[in-house]
Amino acid sequence: MKVAIKKLKDLKTKIFGKKIDPYWIQELKVKKTHDRMNVFFPYMQNKKVLHIGCSDYPIFNPKTNLHLKLKDICSELHGMDVDAKGIEVLRGYFPGKYFEDLVSVDNDYDTILVPETIEHVDNVAIFLNQISKLKANTFIISAPNCFNNYFKHGIVKEKFVEFVHPDHNYWFSPYTLKNTIEKYSNLRVIDVYLSNNDLMVICVCSKSLGL
Repeated sequence: MKVAIKKLKDLKTKIFGKKIDPYWIQELKVKKTHDRMNVFFPYMQNKKVLHIGCSDYPIFNPKTNLHLKLKDICSELHGMDVDAKGIEVLRGYFPGKYFEDLVSVDNDYDTILVPETIEHVDNVAIFLNQISKLKANTFIISAPNCFNNYFKHGIVKEKFVEFVHPDHNYWFSPYTLKNTIEKYSNLRVIDVYLSNNDLMVICVCSKSLGL
């Protein structure tokens, strides 16, 4: 990390002719894994789990759908998704318990999984506040990493072209995802991971002590 920061300082010096103020540089310990399931699995195996954003609709594919992969791992698996049509499709493959909003969730869980969902919501602060009111031991929240080489963007013939899901409202980095979670909820981030060739940022969280 220190080497990367030195390179960043050198780059800014070369471009702008002056050193960057340390105020703008955030250091964060990050672990790496090639597959997000390596992070998810210990918190899913034989656990009671709520999977938020479970349908993947309208790009649902039963061969790749995460909820269907988890059903044989968890002792009990519930799903939540605001897309009623998506839930209807998913229910045809796995007739488990589903919720269409967070306020309807009234169960206790070992783990609440929120994979690549936070970037879709209308209001991040409200979303995180509602999640942190749910009863669980562990919360796992992930999002696409804005600093990976897979998502390309740039100017093409005076148009800005960006490779991104059309329903995304936000981009996150390791620092901003952790910062956002802890700013707008009572969750404390325990570990931060980069997974799938740095494509995803994963934050493993617990509730702050006393909450």
